[in-house]
Amino acid sequence: MHNNFHVLFFILMASICLSSAVGQSDIGKIEGQVIDKRENLPLSQQLVVLQIHRESEDVQQRETVTDDNGFYSFDRLSTAFNVHYAVSTNYEGEEYIERDLVLSEWLPNIKANIEIRAFTDDPSQVKIRQHTLIIGPPPADHAPDGAVSVLELIQVENTSELAFQASIDNQPAGIHFNLPNSYENLQLNQTVKQEHRVTANLLIANQSLPPGAHQIGYSYLIHIVDSDLVLSRKLTFDTAQFYVFISDGMPLVPQSRVLGAGRREQIHGQVYTIYATNPAKPLSTRQTVDLRFKVTSTAPPSQSGMGETARQPSDPKLIALIALSAALAGGFLVVAIFKIRPPMPKRSDESQQPQGAPDASWLGKLDAADLERTRVARLEMITRLETLSEKREISDRVYKRLRKEQADRLAAVLARLNREGK
Repeated sequence: MHNNFHVLFFILMASICLSSAVGQSDIGKIEGQVIDKRENLPLSQQLVVLQIHRESEDVQQRETVTDDNGFYSFDRLSTAFNVHYAVSTNYEGEEYIERDLVLSEWLPNIKANIEIRAFTDDPSQVKIRQHTLIIGPPPADHAPDGAVSVLELIQVENTSELAFQASIDNQPAGIHFNLPNSYENLQLNQTVKQEHRVTANLLIANQSLPPGAHQIGYSYLIHIVDSDLVLSRKLTFDTAQFYVFISDGMPLVPQSRVLGAGRREQIHGQVYTIYATNPAKPLSTRQTVDLRFKVTSTAPPSQSGMGETARQPSDPKLIALIALSAALAGGFLVVAIFKIRPPMPKRSDESQQPQGAPDASWLGKLDAADLERTRVARLEMITRLETLSEKREISDRVYKRLRKEQADRLAAVLARLNREGK
């Protein structure tokens, strides 16, 4: 009887300890408010769904409805490292979702407000800071039928605090651009690749454009007809400046007064003739930008004279390309094209240490070979991040944070290379 008592006591204590241990991992809470941003009012009696994602398990769901002030709450949630959450609601046929919510014993409570109709449809809030066209030969395996490759890179900023979403043909539309006539083999980067449509030469991203600065890119083939290459199009947003990069060996010259005189510059071993619009005369929405080029039998003159050796870029803020990591496969321009942007003004709550400071302590000690290896490594890391993001293997928040960090450090390396090359 005495032994049985000890056995029962041990089982009881073990049960209490196990219950306590399990309870400690279920201390998490996700709460928030569902708000109609357009009316600036909370939504009551709105169904909110919690998705519980565990590794190697089916997604589980819990539901609740908001109270009179639009608040919702889910408690007794696991803080285990292998669990993450998403909260969503559906309003007027559209889903609004907050993803990648992670709880821990150090941060067991998260506030996740869900903003309904948090959009602006005002196109004046969207500014194209720079639109760059890079013209080069077609892929090596393409038939010699007069086609050229065109890569377009667009620096766009949504200056509003709300995501931009318009309506085209009674369907939601985010950022959208007119394409030139008779383009072929359109390929898009991940910014618009996930959800897009093309209607009458109009490339439309179905998802809204979040606030802030973004980079968008796409490429295509287009044919020269009767010695003319026509890339003209009507603008869909105010555009500060256009650049045109023509790869060395392409006998094309502009037939448009909108582009200034060309200059030859060498960017990481590749020579381009670069033309630009006047930054003092920005282009307006619905204006047709004249981008016509003529095939000539002679190379185009540089701004400083014929036959001048191409110089290194003198102003990194001006150059749309800072890297061509995959070079030219048979002359075809491909991937890894980034821009050095001027330093952004620091907010008062930020450190005064300049961007790229993590590299500054050792950057000055590297020789030319080390700098080149560092440049390649940074480019490979950015390319890897692009792949992971495209495959949805990392969240958007993690991707943006890591890509900014790598881009800032790459900019520091390239600035050093530029100084060394002068």
